[in-house]
Amino acid sequence: MRIRGLGIGVGGMVLLIGLAVGLAGLRPAARRPPPTAVARIVWTTTVPTERPATPSPTPSPTPTPEAHRMVVAGTGGLGLRLREGPGLQYAVLAVLPEGTAVWAFPRWAEADGLRWRWVQTEDGGSAGWAAEPYLLAEP
Repeated sequence: MRIRGLGIGVGGMVLLIGLAVGLAGLRPAARRPPPTAVARIVWTTTVPTERPATPSPTPSPTPTPEAHRMVVAGTGGLGLRLREGPGLQYAVLAVLPEGTAVWAFPRWAEADGLRWRWVQTEDGGSAGWAAEPYLLAEP
């Protein structure tokens, strides 16, 4: 009986050693480190800005039946500033001296407390927006 118990004991030991050797050959599953990159959400927004109205293309130099002949007046000798658009924020294209004749077209806009008219010099050399209070209709 002793031999039998010894055999079981040795067999059990062999089994345990085999199991230990087998398990030692196994590696634990490779663990990946958590991602280090941080996701970023970028919200882009456009802030509405007040933009001046874009003036329409320059009319032809030939006056049309709708255009009225007017004269620069009431500037106190300073002249009338011809601007890129209807408003004081627009760049000055030219300064028309008092008495300059212009063709005023039926295009107008209101800005900065003034009414603006699209005008063109009689010779067709300059065109732009002018403050209407400084334009006098010719009879």
